[in-house]
Amino acid sequence: MKWMRIVLDGLAMSLFFNFSVGMFSFVWPQAYSTMFPKEIKEAAAPYVVKKDVRKMYIVLLAIYLFVFIYFGISSRNAGINGFWNLFWTGYAEMLFVNFGDLLILDCLLRAVAKKKRGLIKGAEDCKAWQFREWMKAALPEHLVIWPLTFCPLAGLIVAGIGCLT
Repeated sequence: MKWMRIVLDGLAMSLFFNFSVGMFSFVWPQAYSTMFPKEIKEAAAPYVVKKDVRKMYIVLLAIYLFVFIYFGISSRNAGINGFWNLFWTGYAEMLFVNFGDLLILDCLLRAVAKKKRGLIKGAEDCKAWQFREWMKAALPEHLVIWPLTFCPLAGLIVAGIGCLT
């Protein structure tokens, strides 16, 4: 495996993914509230427009597809061969996206959203905006759930794409 390539691709796609998701979270903040902690979801629910939620999921799907295809083709073009090498390359690169999500979206974007109190209507004064409360949801998600479920899935997708090219 080519670790320098894995690190550079992981960092590049982490920045692309997280800044794209962050940008769209300012376009449709109410739609993104459906992915926030339960208290914020419930407080913002009366203001959520289903059409915007659908658009948000379509944009997220497009971003994920781009990331997976990029990882698969880039890994294969870097000369990484074999299912397991491609799998672990995709897994490691998705870990970069995961930790970027934790740092950029869950720490930085949360702080910005908290300061802009009117960003998500109905959830301005929720206790879940506090750093400690937010991290109670974010840390298990990024330290357990992503590495055990989503990163292996990404590795399988990348290995499949890499084996097909």
